[in-house]
This record gives sequence, structure tokens and C-alpha cells, in this order.
Amino acid sequence: MLDLAILGLLREEALHGYELRRQLSDFGFWSVSFGSLYPAMRRLEKLGYIETDDQTGRRKEYHLTPEGKAQLQEMLEDDSTVKDDERSFNLRLAFFRYMEPESRLGVLERRRGHLVDRMASSRASMKQRAARTKQKMDRYTLALMEHGIESAQADIAWLDDLIETERALTPKKERARSRKARSRAERLIAE
Repeated sequence: MLDLAILGLLREEALHGYELRRQLSDFGFWSVSFGSLYPAMRRLEKLGYIETDDQTGRRKEYHLTPEGKAQLQEMLEDDSTVKDDERSFNLRLAFFRYMEPESRLGVLERRRGHLVDRMASSRASMKQRAARTKQKMDRYTLALMEHGIESAQADIAWLDDLIETERALTPKKERARSRKARSRAERLIAE
């Protein structure tokens, strides 16, 4: 995740290590130490994804190479992280402007599908637990389970808004495929 954040920020502009660290914190994703940041930047530099400008002075300014730009694109479109934690998804979302509308739409719809599945699983779990114990759950466990479902519903509604915006930018063929996937997800929500 740190690599994605570094490449994404350097895609926007060249930065010194200190500025990069500050912007990572400004994102609100995490506070990264220089002990983590500089080794990651050296590794990315060895891979040819970033490089420094020859400058006088103590600070090196890092910028993205064409290879780094391609790597960022690959990382943004990597489907394996769609089901990851919220922080990973949100980090990718922060750099969506570097993706094509069709790719963004696909990522958003897969994330929505994951949340729909998670919500359906949580509801089924609540029902099974209530049937298995034959007694009421304590109010804290029940409140926690309900909160998980309500949070998923709110996230799905938020994603629906983002998806609708993307659909306006996506060709007709892609929209038809998206509607089919969405109707399947809506059936799961109704259960």
C-alpha cells in the first residue's frame, strides 16, 4: 500500500521525502515514519519507478518515471485488492482520476458486490445465531452486528452514487454489463 501511495503522490508532482511524508499523513491513511518511507523510496528507485533530480542542497526531489507511471496504473487496476480493507480501497479511490472510466466503474462495482455479499453474510449470521441459541443475543453483540449491516448499507449507497457518475462517462456496452451485475447484487440485498 505504501508503494501505491508514494507513486500516486509523485504522479501529481515531484516531492521531497519530507513533503511526501506530510502528504501521506494529510491523506489520513496513516502516519509513516522516515524509517519506513526512505527504504520504500530507495526500493522504488532501484526498480526504476522513481528517480531524483540532481540538485544542490540537502533535499532530493523525487519524481515518477514512465515505468513508475505504468506501475501505478497496474496497481490501481489490480483486482486483487478490491476486497481488501477499507483503507486499501480508499487509497486506490484517492487516485481514481488516473484511471479510465470503464476501469473505475469495474472497481466500484466489484467493491459494491463485495459489500453486498458481506452484508448478506452478516444477516445470515444473525439469523443462524438467533436460531442456534434459542435465546436473544445480548444487546451489545446485536448492536455490533446491526452496525456492521448499517455501515455496509451506507457504503453501498455511497458507491451507488459514484457508480451512477461513472456510468454517465462509460460507453453503452459497459453500462449494460454493469446493470446485469447490479441486479444480481440487489437480489442479494433483498434477501
